[in-house]
Amino acid sequence: MAQVMVIHGYTASPEENWYPWFQQLADQEYFSLKILRLDPSPRPKLSVWESQITGQAGHLDENSIVIAHSLGCIAALHYLSRQLKTQPIRQLVLIAGFNGRLGRLDEVNPFIDAARIDFELLKRQIQHRVVIYSEGDNHVLPKFSIEQAKSLDAELVAARHQGHFIDSEGCTELPEVWQVIQPYLIR
Repeated sequence: MAQVMVIHGYTASPEENWYPWFQQLADQEYFSLKILRLDPSPRPKLSVWESQITGQAGHLDENSIVIAHSLGCIAALHYLSRQLKTQPIRQLVLIAGFNGRLGRLDEVNPFIDAARIDFELLKRQIQHRVVIYSEGDNHVLPKFSIEQAKSLDAELVAARHQGHFIDSEGCTELPEVWQVIQPYLIR
């Protein structure tokens, strides 16, 4: 059975945004889901998040699915660039992702600058890669997510939600995530 792991975004928690809906869906559909709890500091450190991901993620294998949102995408790419040197995984889904500085939120620039991402390794070791973005995202402009999809040779999915996939903008469900992972779950 596939293990699904979610790495949330900046200042978030598993109790916010679309994560509770996704947990409820996992319970209904009987798939293994871990929504990690990472430091919600307004000045996060990549080394702290990396340690927290390592402590909570468990063992990755060829059936693992990793989902990340916003700043969590940087953390996921950095983490997977270290973990997948000899271990492939089934799927990576990045939501409102980006590869580098956004020109806003300077307090996260040290986090972004510290990331070391091996796109070639990730393309080889991840069977299916997806980037989900919103045309109406004012936090991570669509061009940044589209650039990330190109870097990973990823499938690009435009979401119906028009925002940054956060509950303060009305996003409490994200059906596109279910649509892209469902074919990769092993029952």
